[in-house]
Amino acid sequence: MTTTIPHAPAARSGTSPADIAFHYDVGNEFYALWLDRTMSYSAALWDGIDGDPADGDVLARAQRAKLDHHLDLAGARGHSTGFRLLDVGCGWGGMAAHAVGSGRVQQVTGLTLSPAQHAHMSDRALPGVLPLLESWDAHTAVRPYDGIVSVGAFEHFVTDRMGAEQRLAVYGAYFEKCHGWLKPGGRMSLQTIAYDDQTGPDGPVGRFVAASIFPGMTLPRLAEITAACDPYFSVTVLSASPDDYARTLRGWSARLLRAREQAEELVGPEGFRRYRLYLRASESTFLRRAATLYRIGFRRRDEPLRTAPAVRGGAVGSVS
Repeated sequence: MTTTIPHAPAARSGTSPADIAFHYDVGNEFYALWLDRTMSYSAALWDGIDGDPADGDVLARAQRAKLDHHLDLAGARGHSTGFRLLDVGCGWGGMAAHAVGSGRVQQVTGLTLSPAQHAHMSDRALPGVLPLLESWDAHTAVRPYDGIVSVGAFEHFVTDRMGAEQRLAVYGAYFEKCHGWLKPGGRMSLQTIAYDDQTGPDGPVGRFVAASIFPGMTLPRLAEITAACDPYFSVTVLSASPDDYARTLRGWSARLLRAREQAEELVGPEGFRRYRLYLRASESTFLRRAATLYRIGFRRRDEPLRTAPAVRGGAVGSVS
């Protein structure tokens, strides 16, 4: 039976549940055709890993290296009997499963806006893993977390209709929430795509992705991330790895092509064509450095800085 991927809705609200569902709820079976066995839908970490990125074992190894890197940044560096982790934008649960399965984390709370991803995690019923169908701005911590990870979700926090001050206000609100969720001295990691040589979704690739793949989404710039986080966190690690995403996308694209017949049965020929074009165009975007990939580690400040730039109510001011 063929399921046709719908076209993007005319009226968009950016990170709304409807826009999240438009992309992520195409079907778990479809994504499973071309992602690796961890169901990681973000750039892998390829340092020291050779081989064909389209090979399932090679890709899974690189994805697990990425997961371990972010657990390190979040402070889960060894086996722990009580480490509590918040995963903001948990996807299909790859991070949560690896964190608990490796013994590095005892409990993971995962936030997603995708009903399909939430159902997938709920069906797995992994011990120590609590998936919530909930946005970050609606989440309340029962007690402080030891660490926070967020991989591939930050790109969805603002919309393409927001001005610079409004975007900064949202980013600042996110870091303020993370500060409140974490215990004193807690660590946090972030992986996000960001604009680099390009300043916005200009050109045919950007318009295609915004209209047909990720409605409403717009990417941050590094200056926005650092300005928004500074009152609440110090940056401990910052790396830019556009080639990691290009190689990951090359592997996904090849795997999708190999599974073309099954993919077309699931999402139709047009759906296959759009996703194949999206993966190839995105690879080109990273290769020509229009966008980059940041991996950032943070340490929670004991008290927010009172003189650092911050945003309240959509305007730049100081922490009060």
